[in-house]
Amino acid sequence: MIYKDDITILYITASEVPKHWLDFQVGHLLKAVGNAPIISISRKPMDLGTNLLDTEPRSYWNIYMQMLRGALLAKTPFVAMAEDDTLYTKAHFEEYRPPKDKVSYDRSRWSLFTWDNMYCVRQRISNCSLIAPRELLIEALTERKEKYPNGAPSELVGEVGREKVDRRLGVTVRGCVEWYSYGPIVQLNHSAGTDETQKRNWKRHGQIRAYDIPHWGKATDIIKVYNGNT
Repeated sequence: MIYKDDITILYITASEVPKHWLDFQVGHLLKAVGNAPIISISRKPMDLGTNLLDTEPRSYWNIYMQMLRGALLAKTPFVAMAEDDTLYTKAHFEEYRPPKDKVSYDRSRWSLFTWDNMYCVRQRISNCSLIAPRELLIEALTERKEKYPNGAPSELVGEVGREKVDRRLGVTVRGCVEWYSYGPIVQLNHSAGTDETQKRNWKRHGQIRAYDIPHWGKATDIIKVYNGNT
């Protein structure tokens, strides 16, 4: 089933990835989302949909608070996360919508380390693949904000709908649906990321690995784009 006119893209960037990569990544995003509205949240002004500026200190907590800003501004029944280090396909945005009482995560997600030469599948959900009912996401993030008006410690913060995250934050357990799109998305791990293991160029591979995948081709070609070697 192909969905239309029911989703807003929440695009979040720390404005630190190389410009040549940003142009490449946003170009693919625009092809993938078609006419869907985009709310971009960045630390430097950018020409992408409705642009909001983020002036808060970088942290995992702030990512979710910026998601709340975007969701409150959106008008559609669903919202989808998009991050500046992830390549998206049309299938990811078109193939599935969760029920109104759950968020969802696309598990057809390959990780790619910019210091390496292969893709891998890591067995966990990721915020970059979130598609959620807008009202449910607002409800969940507002509850977090009200419980932690000064922000929660990074070790407590994680994806909306993950039971262990909701429980350690002491908020309502809302649940999630995990699904697999026919068009894989690719999430880069790079030194400009929030995760300390990315900054140190160290992260463990997932159990499933590949040098070449459908739609995106060779891992080395994507890495060349990020490093400006094309």
